[in-house]
Amino acid sequence: MTNRMGKNDEKIHRLATSIRKRFEDLPPISPNCCIYKIPRPLRMVNKSAYKPCLISIGPFHYGKKGLEPMQEHKLRYLQNFLKRNEKKNLSNYLEKIKQWEKEIRESYVENVELDSKEFNEMVLLDGCFLIEFLLLWFLDEAEVIDSIFRKPSLEVVIMRDILLLENQLPFFVLEGLYNIAFGDEKLVPHHHTENSESTTDFDDIDKSDTTRSLPSFIGLCCQVLIVGKTEILEKFDDCKVLHLVDFLRTCYLPSVLRDPNEGENDDLDFPPTVERLQDAGIKFEVAKNGSLLDIEFSNGILRIPKLEVEDHTESLLLNLLALELCHYHFDSYIVDYVVLMDVLITTLKDVDILATKGIIMNSLGTTEDFAEIFNTICKGTTYQVKGFYYSRLCKQLSAYYNTRWHRWRATLKHDYFSNPWTIISFIAAIMLVILTIVQTICTIILM
Repeated sequence: MTNRMGKNDEKIHRLATSIRKRFEDLPPISPNCCIYKIPRPLRMVNKSAYKPCLISIGPFHYGKKGLEPMQEHKLRYLQNFLKRNEKKNLSNYLEKIKQWEKEIRESYVENVELDSKEFNEMVLLDGCFLIEFLLLWFLDEAEVIDSIFRKPSLEVVIMRDILLLENQLPFFVLEGLYNIAFGDEKLVPHHHTENSESTTDFDDIDKSDTTRSLPSFIGLCCQVLIVGKTEILEKFDDCKVLHLVDFLRTCYLPSVLRDPNEGENDDLDFPPTVERLQDAGIKFEVAKNGSLLDIEFSNGILRIPKLEVEDHTESLLLNLLALELCHYHFDSYIVDYVVLMDVLITTLKDVDILATKGIIMNSLGTTEDFAEIFNTICKGTTYQVKGFYYSRLCKQLSAYYNTRWHRWRATLKHDYFSNPWTIISFIAAIMLVILTIVQTICTIILM
């Protein structure tokens, strides 16, 4: 019996030692983590919205089948990028990436298994590709580069791919490489476009006649990713940008953020749909200023910023939403916007009203597709009732709608004046009541 107990104790000791060893092998949880794998509940809603179609950026999709052809393009872009400042060479960039390696690895939610050499080469190729891609777009040098910019469909798909949450490099890497290349002067040679077959060679270019000033890297992103809206630069004054998806989230943040000292709301009273609100007398207008999330209600007018929906809009919103759920779960704005829009837009009539007012521009083809988009995005999404950003707006809309006259007006309009036949029926019913009253009065008089 004693021997058996001794053997059991030894086995338990060995198991405990093994578990403690696994504790030691666990990678540390870093505060630098900001690039995530999409949570399963979100991925199941629309798997294709999170997968790159043409190009991998970073380690999560590195080397995957179907994305290998872009490796040659990355090398060409790196070669082009190096020619923009020939005072710098590959070693200058690689040395810096080597210094950043630990922090870059810590940016990813999962341990990156690549060895140091392969990892640093991946960061160099991907980082310089992204910078060169943005530069070519900004400098309008489509004629002097390979087939990507000669085929607009590829250009759009790559833009979509570089804005996927799983397809990111840390922003400080892109900004750092950009600053190494251009320093404080931000001057780059500008390609000649007269002969597109030979313009990638800068050797014979007179630099004094062909230089162009560049903005900061944040400014470059504003020019390309937000279509020249440089006025949003002030949003980044006291803000650390994590990566390109986080950059877009920051651009879309409302003008007035949550007040952390303001008491949280314990309840949330969602308003009815766009159609019902219009029936109650609320007017809809396009918000002229502010960001996408700046929705306001005053004097019976709901002002909503214009939303242009294209083929990749759903993917973009889903990735922004995934970032908030993973990194900003208690400070969400995109999530709250999507939830509110899903509440407001339920039927095809809701879409038609907003389209008529110029609030939405639908390039998807059908009204049904647009009506479905927010409902699809919201599947698998969780939001915080306490601190819901549009809570006050929802209360204002609900209070307006629930005012007795406004509610009667909405019911009357929706139930009796929604189409010509109901209008005719309503008028006929009123006439019948009037005739009945007249007949009753006449009968009393004759008696």
